[in-house]
Amino acid sequence: MTDIYQELGRRLRLERRRLGWTQEELGERSGMHPAYIGQIERGKKKISLAALSRLAGALSVRMSDLLNESPPPDPERWESKIGGLLRGRSPEDCELLYSTLRHLARRMPRGRRR
Repeated sequence: MTDIYQELGRRLRLERRRLGWTQEELGERSGMHPAYIGQIERGKKKISLAALSRLAGALSVRMSDLLNESPPPDPERWESKIGGLLRGRSPEDCELLYSTLRHLARRMPRGRRR
């Protein structure tokens, strides 16, 4: 059986990396020390619900997303990567990013693989 704190730490790290953030950046956004975040990610710290709420808020996810026992989405999927780019941005920024991707997609032939 997986330790809940190790699983929480793994999911926290996954969400942080999906956004391309360092532990320092997450620390700034959540008001927590980066070393503390590192301990949480390694499953070494038992955190409070208040701390979990602050981390989830900084990452723009629900607390339940960090506690979910089902397998997390594959971080290598393009949808996940694009979602990470949009998370936490203003609606105007999201529209600009979406418009840019849509424009590029229309110019590319379908079915092209690398």
